[in-house]
Amino acid sequence: MKKTQDPEFRYRRSQPKTPSQKKIDKIKNKSIEQFNVGLSYFRFFGTIWGLKNILPYVSIVLRKFFFVQYLQKMHLINFPVKHVDHALDEKVPFRTDKLPCYLDFISYWIRPMSMILKRYGFHEGMKLDCEYVNYISYIYDEAYHMYSTTLTTTYRPKSSLASIKSLQFWDPHYLCVPSLHVAIVMLTIGFYRMLFEREMFSPEEKDKWNKEIFDHGIEIIETVLYVKQHSVNCIPAAMYMMSRKCPELVDESLSHEVIDALFVNAPDVEKTDGEKIRRHICAFYDKFMKESESEDDWITPIMNWLETYEPNTPSWANNN
Repeated sequence: MKKTQDPEFRYRRSQPKTPSQKKIDKIKNKSIEQFNVGLSYFRFFGTIWGLKNILPYVSIVLRKFFFVQYLQKMHLINFPVKHVDHALDEKVPFRTDKLPCYLDFISYWIRPMSMILKRYGFHEGMKLDCEYVNYISYIYDEAYHMYSTTLTTTYRPKSSLASIKSLQFWDPHYLCVPSLHVAIVMLTIGFYRMLFEREMFSPEEKDKWNKEIFDHGIEIIETVLYVKQHSVNCIPAAMYMMSRKCPELVDESLSHEVIDALFVNAPDVEKTDGEKIRRHICAFYDKFMKESESEDDWITPIMNWLETYEPNTPSWANNN
């Protein structure tokens, strides 16, 4: 994850060649959903160049996301674990049918990479895809700075659905704050907005693909509450981390834009409750941003909050 000296494009290695009009025309009318994630898997895991860039990411995810949770679960380490549930979590119904969208999180950020490979070709497209992969590795690494200090969790409802039971069994559920689901959605929205401008995509391409990435990102953020993998408190913490660590991609304006879109079109969340959720997330995000102005370490405002926070105990906690 070597950085360049350019703070605006910290992981850019070289400028890709402009693709031919034929390549552009071939895919410009496709939706992001139509691009096969298998193409990116093949290019990254099937080539030396791809492996050189993807293996550091895989290593960070294993060491700093999965291992820390399983070591805690097996009582091989003993970090403090803090509940972060909030009363507003109960305003969002438990929706098991939202699980596929929640699990689409990885494909969500891989599909645009496949689009880039199709538009530019393998050699030139990989320059841009590797730029994104270095960012995502950096974010996992930064999140671990928090995870290695204090683990956080929430109560999860029991379900008879096999897929939910499997998720809850295999996920130790100790890394709620900040939510990496939310952080990577924010990264993906911000990165491609930047990339489409920098690489001079057509107005039609920018409008179409930015909207798709944004809209599906909102759906994924909402699912972290629908499937009860996170609390409303986890969302602003992730946005705050992104604004502090990747301000060139995720600024306060983008964060507020995302917050303002949450649960606006949710028929199963009361309009007044949706507004309360948005206000809470916005207030917490702004609070963290304000407090961080006098702190060198981005996790300090979150740690200060956790020290005194009294979590809500949701109705479904009695069934755990």
